[in-house]
Amino acid sequence: MIEHLEIGRSGYFYQRKRSLSNDAIDKLFRALRAQTRQPSQNLFRIDRVALGEARYSAICFSYERDVSFLAAEAEVIERVFGYVVVVERGPHVAVFKSGLDIPSAFKTAFLGKIANERIERAIARHDAVFEKLRLRNMSISPLALRSKTLEARDLENAVATNSASRFIPQGYSVRRADGVYSATPTTGRISLRADRAGVEAAVAWATEISELLEAEVGAVAGFIRNFARPIELTALPAQVRPTFVGIDTMGLADALFTVDDGIRLIREGDNGVEALPQAEAEALLRALEPAFLIVTRRGLHEVRAGDGTTQIATLRIGATRIALQALDLLAIAGISIERREFPLGEDIDAVSLARFIDRENLFTILFSDLALAYIDGALFRDEALASGGTALLAHLQVNQSLEQSTSEKGTFAPGQIVFTQGSVFRSVVDTIATSEDVLLCDDLGDEWADFIGISTTSSPKMISFYHAKHGNPSLSASAFHDSVGQAIKNLGRMRLPSDMLPGKLATWDDRYRNGGVQTEIARMIRGGTLQEIAVKLDAARSAPDVLQRVFIVTSSLSRTQVQDVLTAATQGTTPSPHFVQLYWLLMSYFSACVEMGVRGYVVCRP
Repeated sequence: MIEHLEIGRSGYFYQRKRSLSNDAIDKLFRALRAQTRQPSQNLFRIDRVALGEARYSAICFSYERDVSFLAAEAEVIERVFGYVVVVERGPHVAVFKSGLDIPSAFKTAFLGKIANERIERAIARHDAVFEKLRLRNMSISPLALRSKTLEARDLENAVATNSASRFIPQGYSVRRADGVYSATPTTGRISLRADRAGVEAAVAWATEISELLEAEVGAVAGFIRNFARPIELTALPAQVRPTFVGIDTMGLADALFTVDDGIRLIREGDNGVEALPQAEAEALLRALEPAFLIVTRRGLHEVRAGDGTTQIATLRIGATRIALQALDLLAIAGISIERREFPLGEDIDAVSLARFIDRENLFTILFSDLALAYIDGALFRDEALASGGTALLAHLQVNQSLEQSTSEKGTFAPGQIVFTQGSVFRSVVDTIATSEDVLLCDDLGDEWADFIGISTTSSPKMISFYHAKHGNPSLSASAFHDSVGQAIKNLGRMRLPSDMLPGKLATWDDRYRNGGVQTEIARMIRGGTLQEIAVKLDAARSAPDVLQRVFIVTSSLSRTQVQDVLTAATQGTTPSPHFVQLYWLLMSYFSACVEMGVRGYVVCRP
């Protein structure tokens, strides 16, 4: 019957951890049958048949499963067929499958991840033309753009690579002289666009891919080198230590709520196994959102809770992956994961949520080397940061008056006509937003920014948002979370949406009120009458070449201190974990600005 099998050239490729034996294949096939309901007799089964340089094994049978779009109470089932073909060739194992999944125990024992750079050399070689690219941001900030997908006949000629080094290639399709290939390095999936064929053709193709994956040298396409580069964990310098870990809650949410054949959260209830309602599942995800501090003591990497002292997990850095071990949080205690294709409580491969997060690499790790991040089970390096953080410093502008700041907004009194001297608000008006011929105070209410500036006399015209914050000098990220969040949230409003302007103009045509005190501070600080300002806003909004800028103005940051830490880091001094978090938060902000076509800056102390 196997002679009738027709499959595409699409498989999952793994690094073989240890040799497969007849007994290992027999146990695999028995496990495949055991994890299904009412399996039929095998339609075919082949055990380790030699074919050229490879050996292949195959199994196919039918089984029962619930109908996905009918409730369990309907008591309706369907019978479907599934197959698995396992190809052994040299150091690699290729798996072709449909309707059946390789048990996690078999993967753990025999199958390892192939290094991303090997897949790049095999598929994204120097003559490859990129047609599709799926990218993942290196940041752990929930405020940053998490991922994006690009498609074009030739992406190299269609996509700007600004901030490209902040993104990791998760999957791509390339056109080559020998066909159109797709690869997903995180899972090892490789495919070739071709007609379906028999098992012998699939084995021959898997052998060809295995040969390509064995290559130790080979040039990759220049286009993909613009993005973050994969490196081996064995190349991690001894003095570099992990600093923060963040759980990929968005990836977990995708598997829980959007993937058709995804997973569900379960727990033991009074009446047996029960699924978590969506509201509780979303609350659990929120509890996992904060980044957790990592403290290294006597070679042990301890993950700490939000209080900075309670240990909730450990990291183990191996030669091929980093394990997040024994994650122990109250929010996930007693919570397990099972596949939705099984009736509630009947997935024999159900695992604890903590184990699932580790096994599926649903976490990101930052390091004392600011250019490094461990994402999706691989270590990546942002080459743009290897030279000492010049990209960050280029976005930091200094203003001397911020050294004398004592508050964000100052104090208020009836009849007051200007913001208090020594406030960050006063610095914005007097010394920072001086080039704009229109300056509006938009603080409080449905604010887009604390101040909005319009430059209609410049070429090109400019729209500027200013977000002002005060704080004691610090290199901690905590002082920036609110302002970065506010800045990113309002990037979409920098085009001054016409349907929202009438309400805004009515707000600006008033005096500033704060804390119950009505002042005489005009919200329209510069720009003329209300009608004149409306005309200037429309002129800037409709200009095809308008330049949009956003400024976080803060008295809590010193550019000199930042530069000193970055310089010391290039000389081998490890930055503090809090500086690492600050660095990544700010880079997330700048990256978000680039994605929206906005110039992002921080104005700070010298």
